[in-house]
Amino acid sequence: MSWSERYVQDHKQRTDCAIHRACAQLASDPPTFKKFQEMLTCSRKLAPRLFDAPIFDGRHLGVDALVNLSRFRDAHLRSAIDWAGTSSSWRPAISSLAHHLVCDYEVPEFLASSWWDSVADKKRSWFVAHSRGASFQSLNLPIVMTRKMEHIFLASEDHLSIEYAIRKAELLALGVAADLVAAIMSTRLATDLRDGGFWRTVWLFLIANASDVEPTQIGPMIDYIQAVRGDQRLLGQQDGIGFYSPQSEFSMKGRTLQSMLRLMRDWHRSLGGGSASFSWVRSPIEPLLVEEPSRDGSELPRRWQMMELTNSAQLRREGAGLHHCVASYADRCNRGTSSIWSLRLWQGEKIHHVMTVEVDPKRRAVIQARGLANRAASGKLLRLLQDWATRERLQMAL
Repeated sequence: MSWSERYVQDHKQRTDCAIHRACAQLASDPPTFKKFQEMLTCSRKLAPRLFDAPIFDGRHLGVDALVNLSRFRDAHLRSAIDWAGTSSSWRPAISSLAHHLVCDYEVPEFLASSWWDSVADKKRSWFVAHSRGASFQSLNLPIVMTRKMEHIFLASEDHLSIEYAIRKAELLALGVAADLVAAIMSTRLATDLRDGGFWRTVWLFLIANASDVEPTQIGPMIDYIQAVRGDQRLLGQQDGIGFYSPQSEFSMKGRTLQSMLRLMRDWHRSLGGGSASFSWVRSPIEPLLVEEPSRDGSELPRRWQMMELTNSAQLRREGAGLHHCVASYADRCNRGTSSIWSLRLWQGEKIHHVMTVEVDPKRRAVIQARGLANRAASGKLLRLLQDWATRERLQMAL
């Protein structure tokens, strides 16, 4: 049996398991269970490619969408039996079914991601309200959305997540320069929309200093601000372990670019101060090893390795090697909210640190990837990252 045949067989078995789990979950709610069975039958006949959806951590995104649509049965305007179906791939198929069931008006296809999101009832309510004629900016959003932001947001590409599209539309509407937008969108704030009012002041600060700030300074600056305000403040260390407390009063008022860069650099230098190390349990995600033989014998063979970092000392070395602030992520890794990976290139006895990757273990999503001096992943590095994410069934939230 070929690799592709084994993959198809494995995917079919995992799909069947996801359907059985969904039936068990809905069995105690007969009306919802009936809706799910109706949509399941229609999808199998009219949109079989819906079941080609990826499976992350046991969750089949297509089956999840059917479950969530059935749970929103009170919002249905039409029956699944009357759906024309589609031969399109799984994303357009879910969008088509959702439009048929609940929409008075057409909505952008990327909004259909709300139906397969595991924790998104609020986003599903946005989908329904907008499909009934409500402007998106009038909904209960995590940030204040202007008409210009809404216009940009609703024109977002079909593959984007809703959070990513909101953030990108916000930055573009405010007038953030394109290179700074790209830098911000390579950080965790691309999809983390919490504390929107404060971060709006940061974007305005960057606009005011656009001629002087470098894109490579954006990632470290955001890391610093999160550490001292949104995340935690270092009070002291004992045996190399930091003790923190919130500093929610931190604001951008009265700050200059020079003072921010000085604070950021001082903070970055302090990250390497601990001599001891503490460790955490590695994630179930498997590492990557790719070997490339020499083409003509004139250079040494190359070996690419993606490995997980499992203690604070490794994070400090990674940050020193690539000149970024990954050492500040030790607490997140220790709490299990982040998993940090290092992509390295071996040529003979030489080892080059080339890219650091952050994975959200709960969402099984790649949320950051930074190269030397916080440069965004591109070219060969991005292709390797995408191949690894596909193999390990990780979502790409970049």
